[in-house]
Amino acid sequence: MENISSLPRFKRIALSFGPAWIISAVAAGPGTTLSVAKAGGTFGYDFLWVIVLSVVLAFVCQYMAAKTALIGGQGIVGIVREKWGKGFATFVALDALIVIWLCNVVLLKVLVAVTGFVTGINSPLWGILFVALFYGLVAHGGYAIIETFCKLIVSLLVICFVATLFIAKPDLGAALTGLVPDLSHFGRPEVLMMTAIMGGSIHVTILSMQTYTVHERGWTKKDLPLALADTAVSLLGAFGLYCTSIYLTGASVLHPAGIQVANLFEMAEAIKPLLGDYAYGFFCLGIWCAVFSTIMPTFIAAAYVVGDQMHRKMGPEDKMYRLIILIGCLIALPGAFLPGKPLNLLMIMLALAFVGTPLFVGIFMKLLNDSSFAKENKNGILLNIGGATALGVTVFLGIKWVWQLV
Repeated sequence: MENISSLPRFKRIALSFGPAWIISAVAAGPGTTLSVAKAGGTFGYDFLWVIVLSVVLAFVCQYMAAKTALIGGQGIVGIVREKWGKGFATFVALDALIVIWLCNVVLLKVLVAVTGFVTGINSPLWGILFVALFYGLVAHGGYAIIETFCKLIVSLLVICFVATLFIAKPDLGAALTGLVPDLSHFGRPEVLMMTAIMGGSIHVTILSMQTYTVHERGWTKKDLPLALADTAVSLLGAFGLYCTSIYLTGASVLHPAGIQVANLFEMAEAIKPLLGDYAYGFFCLGIWCAVFSTIMPTFIAAAYVVGDQMHRKMGPEDKMYRLIILIGCLIALPGAFLPGKPLNLLMIMLALAFVGTPLFVGIFMKLLNDSSFAKENKNGILLNIGGATALGVTVFLGIKWVWQLV
C-alpha cells in the first residue's frame, strides 16, 4: 500500500480532510434542506442574505470549535472542566446531550414519514427497524465508515441541486438585491424562519461534535492550518453551495408558483423541471439519505460528550460506548410515534436547538482571546469580528424567538 507521505502535496491534503465534512453532512440534513427551501418558496429572493450569513457564520463557528479543541488538546467538556470546573462542564455536557437527543427524536419521525410515503406502508413500527439498524451501524461500525458515507451523501446532494439550477434559471438581478438585508418586515414568521435556518448551520450538536472529530482524525495544534482549510472547503464550499442552490431553486421555482413548502413533499416541485415525475421519488430518496447522514454521526457525538464527562475515551470496542449508542437509539424511538407534521416539528426542533448556541459560541470566543489558553494562536481581528457577529446574531434571535413564544 502506498504511503500517504509519498503522495503529491495536493493528494495528501485531500486525504487529510474529513472532520468538517462530517459536520457539513450533519448540517445538510432534512431540517436545513426544508427550511432553506421553504424560505425560498415563502420569501423569494429576499432572504438570500440570511442564507449567505448562515453559511459564513457556520464556517466561523466550526473553525473556532476546531481551533479550541486543537489548542486545548481535548473536547469541549474536558476543556471547560479544566478551565472553569466540574459544575459548568456538567451543564455544558447536559446542554449538548439534550439537543442531540431532541434532534434524533424528530429526525426519526421524518425518516418514518418518508419511508411510509415511499413504500405506501405508513406505520410507526418502521422506527423499531431503523433504531435497530442505527445501533448496528453506529455501535459496531466506526468513525471511518461514517465519515466516508457522509462525504458521499454531501457530494451527491450538492451536485443534485446545482444541476437543478441550470433548469431553474434564477433571476440574478433579484438574487443580488436579496443580498441586502431588509429588516422593515421582521415579524414572527421571519424570526422563526431565520432561527430555523441559522439553527441548521450553527447549533450545539455540530459545535460540540467538531471538538471531538478533529481528535478522532488524530490532529494536534500543529494541524490548525489544515483545520482551517478543511472547514473552509466543507462549510464555505460544499455546504454553502448546497444551501445556496436549494434556496435559489426554491425562490425561482416554488415562489412564482405560490408553493411555500407546507409539507415534506412540496419541496419536490423544485426539482421537477429537472426530473419530471421522478422528482418526488428522487427527493424522498435524498431526504431519506439526508436523515441517515445526519442522525448517525449525532449518536456518536452523544457518546463523545458522555465519554468526555466520564474522563473516558469512547470507541466501538468499548461496552460503555455501545451502551450510550443504545440509550440514544431508545430515546429516539418515541419519535416514530410522535404526532404532528414532520416539517413543523423540524422547524421547531432547529429553533429550540439554536437557543443554546450562544453559550458555546461565547465559550469559544472567551478561550480563543485568553492568552493563557490560546497563547500565540489567539484569534485575529477577522475571526473575532466573525465570532462577535455570530454571538450577536445567536443571542438576538434566541431572545427574540423565546420572547415571541411567550
